[in-house]
Amino acid sequence: MTHNRPLFLPDRRTFIAGVGATGLAAVVGCSADGENDAMPQADKGLESPDLAELVESGELPPVEERLPATPLVVEPVESTGAYGGRLNTVVLGQTDLIYVKMTMGYEGLMRWTPDWSETIPNVAESVETSDDGTTFTFHLREGMRWSDGEPFTAEDVAFAANDVALNEEFVGAVESAFLSNADGSATVEAVDELTVRFVFPSPNPMFLQEISTLANAEVLTGHPKHYMSQFHLAHNDDAEAEAESAGFEHWVDYYVDRSEWWDNPEIPTVNGWVVTRTLDEGGEVLAERNPYYWKVDPDGSQLPYLNTIRHELVSDEEVMLVKATEGELDIVTRHINSLGNKPVLADGREGGGYEFIDLQTSFMNEMVISLNLNHQDPVKREIFQNKDFRIALSHAINRDELNTAVFQDQGEAWQAAPNADSVYYDEEMAKQYTEFDTDLANQVLDDAGYAERDSDGYRLGPDGERIRITVLIATPGPTPYMVDAMELVAGYWNEVGIDTRAEPVDRSLFQERTVASEHDAGVWNGTGGFRDEVLAPLYYLPSRTTIVAWAVEWAGYFVSRGEEGDTPPEAPLRQMELYWEMESEPDDARREELFREILQIAKDEFYTIGTLRIPLGYGTVANRLKNVPEMFPTAFRYGDPAPTNVSQYFIGG
Repeated sequence: MTHNRPLFLPDRRTFIAGVGATGLAAVVGCSADGENDAMPQADKGLESPDLAELVESGELPPVEERLPATPLVVEPVESTGAYGGRLNTVVLGQTDLIYVKMTMGYEGLMRWTPDWSETIPNVAESVETSDDGTTFTFHLREGMRWSDGEPFTAEDVAFAANDVALNEEFVGAVESAFLSNADGSATVEAVDELTVRFVFPSPNPMFLQEISTLANAEVLTGHPKHYMSQFHLAHNDDAEAEAESAGFEHWVDYYVDRSEWWDNPEIPTVNGWVVTRTLDEGGEVLAERNPYYWKVDPDGSQLPYLNTIRHELVSDEEVMLVKATEGELDIVTRHINSLGNKPVLADGREGGGYEFIDLQTSFMNEMVISLNLNHQDPVKREIFQNKDFRIALSHAINRDELNTAVFQDQGEAWQAAPNADSVYYDEEMAKQYTEFDTDLANQVLDDAGYAERDSDGYRLGPDGERIRITVLIATPGPTPYMVDAMELVAGYWNEVGIDTRAEPVDRSLFQERTVASEHDAGVWNGTGGFRDEVLAPLYYLPSRTTIVAWAVEWAGYFVSRGEEGDTPPEAPLRQMELYWEMESEPDDARREELFREILQIAKDEFYTIGTLRIPLGYGTVANRLKNVPEMFPTAFRYGDPAPTNVSQYFIGG
């Protein structure tokens, strides 16, 4: 697969897993508390010394009995490692628990290569795809086991698909859209103990990519049938009563609660580490090496190298920043890695024992401003749906000043459009309406019908009332500088007569209000810039009913394929039809053509307002933490750092 090729069908119809994709050159990273530091050893053996002791005492079977017949071989970034040590990192509040999955989860049937260029087998040893793109046959690893030693089989995958994801009782509780297309849901069958087959009613060429994303990866490999059946009504007649006894209103709620491995130490897993302490037990998630992990290094030594991983719960970004500069965190790629914090982190490198790494961002924008085009107030809905109104607001933004004041002059004026290194790059789309021109903005607003002003100079809407916009900003948000950036933008819009204010709100409230379409506008970063354009077209057509909620009712129509939500106008409706056609189109070239047409409509309609794009982000890594690539992609659908193979990270001198 070439660098700029869209992520649809891979180059080969059949993958054979063997050696994991080679990472990039390793970086010398940053230091933490030094606890249980390990040094490289000439002969490290085939398993951790701790596990070898358990084998010696009879508490564990020998390592050759714990590994599958064909374990997945992970090629290290720099060198084979040494056993021992603990990786220390943090989660920023309860809403940030996804980061636990991003560091020690992400073990699906398929996974991304470290450079995000293609999807390869993972839990599956191989996969065969039919020529028409309707049938996917996965061959599992003989002898692979869950963390409790029970066999991992095709029945586990079929149970996860049929009894959970495709079960109507779980709608809204478990990701399942990737198992369906326009013509219906997949038929999932355990052909034999090691073979599971997915048959779609029509071509589904994006299936392998969909099950490689962070959100979907564990749906098919995270429901051990031998354990989770006890919480499922179809397998336990007492499931409802037991759920009620445990304090849940419905058995599905109890099932979902028990399936969350980061909050339930009892559930068997295929991850490299098994949770031993949850947030409820002491403000941290602590996990220890899985003795049945099914990956090895090139020497045949069982992974992971690290004994434990600790995610400490911290209350705010300032606490996180202090911990980072004092060298308490081994890897940081989220929340505090803003341009404003970089000088602080740079000053702390020597004392904290860490260095910077580069993050190749998939974001096409640092902050996209989304007016609510489906506003419940009909007057605001009419105003916000006026394209000229949005164009005027874009021209009113002084992006050069914004870049200097907030982004350390590292940004480039950019709309919601694919990045320059994307196969879908369109310079005109990226640059349209980014010229700062207050006179032009005022003229466009006048011509659009908003020339009348009140005694304070603010423009009036068609109802004779002042046009007011409250822009919600989630805190904590995806980046820490959005409040400062949006307050500047609010000032620019006030200057052209639009009464605007920025309103930081708790992240959960932000989500609640945007999902319910109870907001004027919101801001978020711009997903869909590079290699996830098709998988995450959130700003290119109404396709998301949460977080990036600029047209909730139209998005509801898209997600339900016309069964719910409001029928959108001609342009977005045409985009939806094109996307649905694309989802079932087996030809690569035709799919690319269809998506280009979707982007052209987005360009013409100008749904949302972009600000700036920063081509390269950064993170910090402890000097003692080895085998971390010196650069890797960062995106939710990539799920970093998990695709860089955290199991081959190790503590070294």
